[in-house]
Amino acid sequence: MEEVRGFVTVATGSDHYYKMAADLLLSYRGRGKGEYPFALICDRENEYTALFDHVILVREFRGSTVDKLLMRHAPYQESLFLDADILILENIDDLWDVFRDADDVSVFGQVLPLDSQEGWFTYEGSGKYKPLVRYLLSMNGGIYYFRKTARAEKIFDDALGVMEDYASIDFKYFDTPQDEPLMAMSLVINGCMPCEKEYPMTILPACSHKVTADFSGKVYEDKRPSDAKFIHFSTPRTKLFLYNYLNEINHHPDGWRTRGNFLKTRARFAAADAKFSLYHNAGAVLRRCGMAAVVRGLKRILH
Repeated sequence: MEEVRGFVTVATGSDHYYKMAADLLLSYRGRGKGEYPFALICDRENEYTALFDHVILVREFRGSTVDKLLMRHAPYQESLFLDADILILENIDDLWDVFRDADDVSVFGQVLPLDSQEGWFTYEGSGKYKPLVRYLLSMNGGIYYFRKTARAEKIFDDALGVMEDYASIDFKYFDTPQDEPLMAMSLVINGCMPCEKEYPMTILPACSHKVTADFSGKVYEDKRPSDAKFIHFSTPRTKLFLYNYLNEINHHPDGWRTRGNFLKTRARFAAADAKFSLYHNAGAVLRRCGMAAVVRGLKRILH
């Protein structure tokens, strides 16, 4: 019998993505004390897939930048997709209540006017989809809510259709297709509204303040205790101290949380943290000076 509700994530390609998915699952079941089933959509079975309640094997978009669109194969009537580079800090099962009245496909985001300079694309640069664009959308693709309906299937199909027209649309931030701009356009042309409710989460890729943790695993933002229930990292940030220390806590009993282990872990990732900070701090300055080519060169050196 098909289960009604469940969480889902996607991992394809490198073992690193499978490990992130398993780390997400462990944080949901452990620190998050989650009670819903959790599915993994992936392209092969391995030691990590055995941990999940349901495993769905697919061959599309293997290792692709749009492989998150594979979430459509979730086995549940209602699904909450979580990006694999998320770690759960507190119970998030209340997300079902947050999205209770949501459209068939929804995200945390904000409806923007047509003349807004924010969002994933511009109204004037919407290409052949312009007649269908009634608003713009600011959103983060770390969490998607969706039901198994014909409308939801159309939204996923339309996102794939937008991928064919990617070069003719004024998408921001990414020169090649990514799941967020594709889904943003598809949600807009299908008239799906985002969930504009506030939810306690930290999104590190766009975070302008400093996020740290102490040896007990308590997270701080600008030195103030955070109320975030989860942190959405980016894949490069999963190789840094904060992600790995919080993850170590998930893998060890409470007695492991000592200042000594905290300092050892910080030392182990000190070089990686320094390189990452140097690249991003210098990159921000160079981009403002119109020196994007230098930023790309710096990235090759540091990474």
